[in-house]
Amino acid sequence: MKTRQNDNQPLPEEMPGSRQFLQVFNLLINSARIHHNNNQALILSVRQFVKLMQQLLRDNDDVTLLFSEGGFYLQEKKIGYEKNSAHVARTMLRFFEKRNLEGLCFNKSILEAPPDRITDFARLIAQSSLHEDPASWLEKKLAEEQLLWVKIVHIPTVSNGMESFLQEETKNKKDSATSNPVSEKKGILSGDRKISGLTWRKKKKALQTYGYTVLSLKDIARKIGSNEKASIKITMRLVQKMIDMVVDDNQIFLSLSTIRDYDDYTFTHSINVAILSASLGHKIGLPKSTLETLSLSALFHDLGKIDIPRSILNKPDRLTETEFQVIRQHSLDSVRRIIKLGTSRKKKISILLPPFEHHLKYDLSGYPKTPRKKPVSLPGRIIAIADVFDAITSPRIYRPTAISPDRALGYMLEKAGSDFDPLLLKVFINMIGVYPIGTLLRFANNELGLVAQYEEREKSRELWVQLLKPDGRGGVEKAGLVNLGSLDPKTGSFNRTVVETMHPADYGIQPAEFIM
Repeated sequence: MKTRQNDNQPLPEEMPGSRQFLQVFNLLINSARIHHNNNQALILSVRQFVKLMQQLLRDNDDVTLLFSEGGFYLQEKKIGYEKNSAHVARTMLRFFEKRNLEGLCFNKSILEAPPDRITDFARLIAQSSLHEDPASWLEKKLAEEQLLWVKIVHIPTVSNGMESFLQEETKNKKDSATSNPVSEKKGILSGDRKISGLTWRKKKKALQTYGYTVLSLKDIARKIGSNEKASIKITMRLVQKMIDMVVDDNQIFLSLSTIRDYDDYTFTHSINVAILSASLGHKIGLPKSTLETLSLSALFHDLGKIDIPRSILNKPDRLTETEFQVIRQHSLDSVRRIIKLGTSRKKKISILLPPFEHHLKYDLSGYPKTPRKKPVSLPGRIIAIADVFDAITSPRIYRPTAISPDRALGYMLEKAGSDFDPLLLKVFINMIGVYPIGTLLRFANNELGLVAQYEEREKSRELWVQLLKPDGRGGVEKAGLVNLGSLDPKTGSFNRTVVETMHPADYGIQPAEFIM
């Protein structure tokens, strides 16, 4: 990490005032603990806190402080610190850990709050550690005290199973490192295969990026639904992180694209489409700058769906023609919503076209109806493939049984040349494999396995599968990773006979919980 000589000059990639934030926040909490409201030291600490908030809120509607991986992130930028301020950072780390706090979000109305109300907040957050569930107690008290300018941030987890997975894998990694000090360098065993500490860190970082992106999309949807200004600065930074990881190891992010969240479908679908689009764009050699624009377009391709009534969006029965017309309107509505996003005119123009095009189809027979003869743009053709693949492999309220990933590819192949660009679709299928990651396989011996990843060799591409076995509680658990080898071009099969492919949702399986 680069250093600086003057504490008033922020490091590159760091928000102005970020380092002072922890110091000023820490001072406010400590002053509120020991002083009455009329104490000059406390009054001064409140003024410093408000002054810093004025600076941070100048170009933002709110300020978010997140605690993750033993560090703090202000507006998704990691807060750095030097030796002379390390003790403050450590103090605040322990403070957040003790209270099980993942983050705080302050909105602009804090600038109008009376000083004694800010003091009340500081005392509440300090007192929260005395309670069994500090974060929940604090959230309840903030609501009771009508301190509406601050909210507890809950970093979304992919699912309860994924959260358990992270906790278990972290414990396993620590246990392994304890018994074998060199395990971090040589790797730890998972099933029957070695997984390096570096790979584990990549997976954890990818999961957190996915979770943060869900949070940012939800926040944008909430704001535009309330006609508030919705900045996409945080989302853009998350997209940049995602692209870096896709370029570094797209297998990890392709594993994340198997996430299916029934309750948050619109958000996870949008992120999955962005992941698949970025991976396909990288596969055909698009530069990072283009991948960023492509991924942003993919993230916002369904933004117009916030205008569709839930009664239509989640209708379990067949849609009427009138209701289907409402659905068809979402491409145009996405464009209208993107125009109102809080970013530069140039950025909005660069991401507008693909959301408009993603249902046009390759032969222009889709919707919205247009007299245009010009072919769909390259980003539009990429997003169309990613969108349909994720959509038809996801269970929905009107389609409880989803299509298994390999069958989805077969269906899409039938539409090559009409719905999809045939060359791009061929690259896409080559990228995700005959049996895409997350496909549930049944072998000739009746064993079940989830496609976990493809490993590129010098002259071959080997398929790894996570075997599954009953866990005794009505579910399944890992039974070890096996290598199915390469696809035999003569027989069209691997070294184990696959007798059936299924969708993991039919067995209540969230693939990412088993293959990440």
